[in-house]
Amino acid sequence: MIEYSCHVNFLRFKYPFRIAHGERIGTDTVFVVMRLEQIEGFGEATLPPYLGVSSQDVLTALSRDGIEEALALESPQHWFSALYQIIPDNMPALAALDMARWQIHLALTGTTIENMLGQRVTYKNVPHTFTLGVSDAKEMDEKIRFAKSCGFELFKLKLDGNCDWDMLTNFRRLCHEPFAVDVNQGWTELEQALRILDFLEQKECFLIEQPFNKTDRELSKALSERTFIPIIADEACRQVSDLNGVLQVFDGVNVKLQKCGGITPALEQLQTIRSQGKKALIGCMSESSIGCNAAEQLAFLCDWADLDGPYLNANNKELCEQLGYSL
Repeated sequence: MIEYSCHVNFLRFKYPFRIAHGERIGTDTVFVVMRLEQIEGFGEATLPPYLGVSSQDVLTALSRDGIEEALALESPQHWFSALYQIIPDNMPALAALDMARWQIHLALTGTTIENMLGQRVTYKNVPHTFTLGVSDAKEMDEKIRFAKSCGFELFKLKLDGNCDWDMLTNFRRLCHEPFAVDVNQGWTELEQALRILDFLEQKECFLIEQPFNKTDRELSKALSERTFIPIIADEACRQVSDLNGVLQVFDGVNVKLQKCGGITPALEQLQTIRSQGKKALIGCMSESSIGCNAAEQLAFLCDWADLDGPYLNANNKELCEQLGYSL
């Protein structure tokens, strides 16, 4: 019988994290530790405010009847389908269970997700980005130096519609590496994008993520038609069922385990995205190493990976060690 325990914690950022949604100093999280005899699996439900899910919501979902029976099923499709029937309304809780169950499954089978797919679609040396929240020049310089010391060569700049020029010009003055911009729905008019589009195209911007409100697909499509830079959906796409409409507008999708419910649905999303010739980014919500390492197993299907949560959090190592998770 598979057993699991839940552990509520708080991931504390090294710097206040500022995006178009606001500013926060960390993220509530619920870790799951799963055991099958001597094998352990670890999962994580990380809860940025915009998801609208609390730690108590996750604990309530994880206490529902039938979860142990669902986890006893042996194939990912079977256990995920059973878990989804029990928890159809809380994707972070579902993600925590699914990623922990996958870790046990891969330990039992002695393989990797890539090998399970027969390496039919493989992208080696996937570039990883380091996220720069809205910052002044001094703080940005400190973050860039830290990121480079950790081996990062690509950056993602958070824009908010207010400090965009300062972010872009400060970054280019401090750093000459390629970069992406993530607006987190912060723009309200096409003109906001067009005013900086020449700069982005000339200065090696390689993607623009969620420029407008998640429901405003017309503006995103209009921007896509004006530039060769891929326009990537994030908040506009959570479930596999969202893909059909989203891929008609966007050039690709940022897939996150916390949005869709774990590795199993994320894998389905990525295979669908690839089958339609679109771009794929595997992202995180500033999870610890537990969540980011789970997502990392899908990076081989992606053009880019944004899995820098362990580097953004000040207490990542401490919390992982408390749980017995090996870094």
